[in-house]
Amino acid sequence: MKTLILSDIHSNIYALEAIWRAERDSDLIYCAGDLVDYGPYPQEVLQWIRAHEVPCVQGNHDAWVVQHYRTGGPLAEVPVEERAWVHHNAGLLTGEEIAYLEQLPRAITFAIDGISYCMTHLYQDYQEIVSIHAYEHFLNEIVDSERGAAIQRLIIGHTHRQAVRYLADDLLWLNPGSVSYRRRDDPDQTAHYAVIVDGRISLQRLAYDLTPLRACVDNLSLKATELDAGKRFFGPP
Repeated sequence: MKTLILSDIHSNIYALEAIWRAERDSDLIYCAGDLVDYGPYPQEVLQWIRAHEVPCVQGNHDAWVVQHYRTGGPLAEVPVEERAWVHHNAGLLTGEEIAYLEQLPRAITFAIDGISYCMTHLYQDYQEIVSIHAYEHFLNEIVDSERGAAIQRLIIGHTHRQAVRYLADDLLWLNPGSVSYRRRDDPDQTAHYAVIVDGRISLQRLAYDLTPLRACVDNLSLKATELDAGKRFFGPP
């Protein structure tokens, strides 16, 4: 069985569709959160995820977009000098789409190829799990202790850094990286994800055409720091 593992799509439909063109023979797809924010196409990403019936957990950026939708005013009322990506994304989504983001769970458990998994968005901000004790303690926090004790693999996102770390022969956590963009110290502009085939994990990077993203960012009305972030993510290297 082939399973596609995504995370941190951040409203980047072009990267998502490029990955799917390369991996469309996947039997299953899972996403570890942050579907929206810091990218120009939140509706298109949500439509794709829902059309493909992808099980997802809620990321911190998903929650922020929901919060701004619920508590903020219309996008047009936010002064340009204060307008962030979160305002932009919240302004493009419908109430029904916001409700979808709002109901996403913190964690889910499932089995693939006879191996038990738990998926959540983040572990203690940007920290890594470095011991079996920390792994077990965290699982007991996010799922009940009975289910947590059976989990062999944990999938997390958030850091935008690909990794697989074994804590024991049959115990590991993995981060597929971000579909959309890298951290400030990493100039790579490929789409990152993971594939699991018959239990074997493979971290993948895929080059794709960023031209439409650059053109879109150039035409957005956001405050300067937010535009600079978009240009850093999608602009010429």
